[in-house]
Amino acid sequence: MVAEAKRARAGWYGEISMDYFYRQLDLPLQHYFVHQLRLPRNVDFFQMDTLLLTPYFFLILEIKNLAGILTFDHEHQQVLREQGGQQEVFADPVLQAEQQAASLKAWLQAHFGSSPPIHAYAVMTNNSSILKNAAPHALHHQIIRPPALRPILQALFEKEKCHALEDKLNVYVEALKKAYRPARYCAMGKYDINRADLRNGVFCPKCSGVMKWRHGNWVCSRCEHVSRDAHRKALDDYALLISSHISTGECQAYLQLPGINTAQRILKKMNLTHSGGTKTRKYHLPGHRR
Repeated sequence: MVAEAKRARAGWYGEISMDYFYRQLDLPLQHYFVHQLRLPRNVDFFQMDTLLLTPYFFLILEIKNLAGILTFDHEHQQVLREQGGQQEVFADPVLQAEQQAASLKAWLQAHFGSSPPIHAYAVMTNNSSILKNAAPHALHHQIIRPPALRPILQALFEKEKCHALEDKLNVYVEALKKAYRPARYCAMGKYDINRADLRNGVFCPKCSGVMKWRHGNWVCSRCEHVSRDAHRKALDDYALLISSHISTGECQAYLQLPGINTAQRILKKMNLTHSGGTKTRKYHLPGHRR
């Protein structure tokens, strides 16, 4: 989990570091940056780190913040990293970007009958990394450092100036926003956690002690802190870790409530959407959208 958290943090820093270079670009008045766009295609999804939409072309940027000595082996679709005497293998980011471009083109053609020109690059944001090429390859020019983005865009505007979308760009943007589907995060499945490993109950926001439901309030058995809505945090955790919906029986067991009627009153008071009949009703929790 620690290694994964470090990779996620490095990726986040890499994307944030690009903001400076985006501000230095000479872009047309009408343009849009879209980050982490996830779209459905067939029965799967595809996601792009950054998508720049202009009236002449769309540009996909796969952002990587990898340190160390990076050897790009396009023939075998991989990147070899040497760091601290160890070697790791990563997927080829150029091929990732190319696959995203192909998926986006297919999506646009399915929805609009055609697609603007789409270009794709892998941007290596870590200044300390050393980039090498295992062998000459046509894809290697699509690996760039952030400062190269400016001249690349200038060349693309010159190349694609005859493909003006005129007033269609807003139509594309609205369609992409409407089709966006965030990934549902399931920590238990990702980290192979069993339901039995999780503790039921409501925990005190002050001291993390176990809270009990007494006369319409949550009371901490350790510090005696009183709260009327401490169950909301517990149900947010339930949505993130277990399920995005819950029955009154499951709520009673999870919150350790004295009776099912209490669970029903708590869920109704939260004004949650629900589905199913009286006996099979499931309440839909909002926490899974985080």
